[in-house]
Amino acid sequence: MLIPKEKPYLAGLNSYYLCLDKFIEHLQGEIGSGCLYCQAADQELLVYFDERDIVRAVTQNNGECAQVSQSLEPVIQSLSKKSFLVTIYYLDPSSIFFWGQMPSFQRAQTTLKSTEITLPDLIVRLQKKKFSGFLDINLLDRDDGAILFFHQGERRVGSYSWGKGGGSPSADDYNRLGDLLAVNGATYDIGQFQTESADQPEAAPENSSDGPEKAQYLSDLGIAVKEFMQIFIQVVRKKIRKDPLVPLKQTFLDHIDEYSALDPFRKLYELKSDGTVTFAANVPREEIAAGIVDCAWKVVEDNKLQKKFRAAVNKWDYRAALEERGIDVAR
Repeated sequence: MLIPKEKPYLAGLNSYYLCLDKFIEHLQGEIGSGCLYCQAADQELLVYFDERDIVRAVTQNNGECAQVSQSLEPVIQSLSKKSFLVTIYYLDPSSIFFWGQMPSFQRAQTTLKSTEITLPDLIVRLQKKKFSGFLDINLLDRDDGAILFFHQGERRVGSYSWGKGGGSPSADDYNRLGDLLAVNGATYDIGQFQTESADQPEAAPENSSDGPEKAQYLSDLGIAVKEFMQIFIQVVRKKIRKDPLVPLKQTFLDHIDEYSALDPFRKLYELKSDGTVTFAANVPREEIAAGIVDCAWKVVEDNKLQKKFRAAVNKWDYRAALEERGIDVAR
């Protein structure tokens, strides 16, 4: 699993003494959003939460594929069988979408060393390969490091051991990392995002030899629309306190003249409760996706949530899959 580099909000807790659902409710009130990481000898658990909902729960046995859920039940079942060491990380409201909806990934088999290649040279190589994934950097002989995230070769945000919130775009943080690397050795672990499954947060085993050459970074339109819709649902639900898909579907009907492909009676697509969109065969997929995005923004504007929603999608690293199709996501 990939864990934020920031210093934990709480550490050293034992799951035996915790009532998980009540504890998470307490954290939602105290810090708002973050993740709860549970570690045992043969299993790891992750729960991402915001101030109101469980964003995603992840369970992974050693050497097996991770399993995800929108409920706490699989995690609670694991906690009932053995004790875990529990650590809490704060993630800011924008970063929680990035971490909680991170696609599956595989780590490269080889760990690189800073004595073999400098960070700037490595980044140049990743840029040339249009790499999408992360670079996990651990400094030797000191408790510092960073995770740099990339989209099609472009460095986006970073998680830094001296930072806060889990997703910093700051040049100052990146420059501080460079200063530390100038006087300290480090190791580099490369992880590439996968596109085969939108529901698996991590592929296993992590020592796959597949390199970043094969990274495609969410080129599938259906995955991109689902990720966008999950952000929409999370943001709007906090304001209207009911299913955000109800006003969205009404907006579809209100704008059928503009987006005829959204007419539910034509049955060109299906929008499910979790934000998944399935397309019928031989339909204008990009036209449907563009209409969904535009209508979602209309609902956001009606509820005066533009600032929060824009901040969330601006931090959403996968939006290029829509923008490269001419769909304006972060307006």
